[in-house]
Amino acid sequence: MTDTTTTPASTQSAFDRAIADYGHARAALDALPVETTSSEVEQIAMDAVYTAERRLLRQSPQNVSDVRAMAEIVWADPDSIPCEDSIAAVLNGLRKLDGKPSRTFSATAWLVQFERLGGGWTEVEGEVSLLTPVPTNDGLKSLLWQLDTTGGREQVKAAIRSKSDAVSAVVAPTDWDTLCRNYERAKSAVDAHHAIGNPHPFGSAECNLQEATMETLATAQGDAFTALMLFPAPNAAALAYKLATQLTFLGGDQWHESSAIAKQLAADAASLLPKVA
Repeated sequence: MTDTTTTPASTQSAFDRAIADYGHARAALDALPVETTSSEVEQIAMDAVYTAERRLLRQSPQNVSDVRAMAEIVWADPDSIPCEDSIAAVLNGLRKLDGKPSRTFSATAWLVQFERLGGGWTEVEGEVSLLTPVPTNDGLKSLLWQLDTTGGREQVKAAIRSKSDAVSAVVAPTDWDTLCRNYERAKSAVDAHHAIGNPHPFGSAECNLQEATMETLATAQGDAFTALMLFPAPNAAALAYKLATQLTFLGGDQWHESSAIAKQLAADAASLLPKVA
């Protein structure tokens, strides 16, 4: 009786199979005889290497050894000038293995540049979507590449949610402190956007997006101002804050709720200030 033992082959990952395919394609190209190979045959072999390389870079590396292999292919010699997709594949592989937030990425600084170059966003029921003009300029393309290779997208979305608290639909606050915070956030958002300016040519898509964003922010500040002014001041300090805010926001100009605001200020004064005999 013959005793046979079968040893199962180790399971290959998708990355292992992709790198094996790349190795075979590379070896086939290198084996072509220089003197007798036609340009057509050489091009076919080069295309096979390129296809195998693209397939490999689309794989998700499972360990540092995988990422090293990707890097060795992308930077095959000192004169290598890899495309942005190849560099991104290596950086994303490292990022996923590291599993930690980037130590070099700043969501706040990124947003400033994003707006400056004409980018914007929408927020619907807490879901943030980044917007770029069409066609997208090279500066914005570079920023989006940086966003994805550093894994900073969720950080940016969190910064936008924080920044746009005053822009999103506001649930009517029921206390004075919340009203004050809403107004200050809205005012800060307007001031920050105003500081960026609008360097884009008049009438361009970038210019229009910049102006539309400012209009949205200014509307949010106006709504927060009105809500603040129409809320009964709880004490004399609150009344003083309302009067100072009215001066800085309106600067003596008319406002669509001016009559209601004047009536509320009079009621505040009557209830809070000492009666004059």
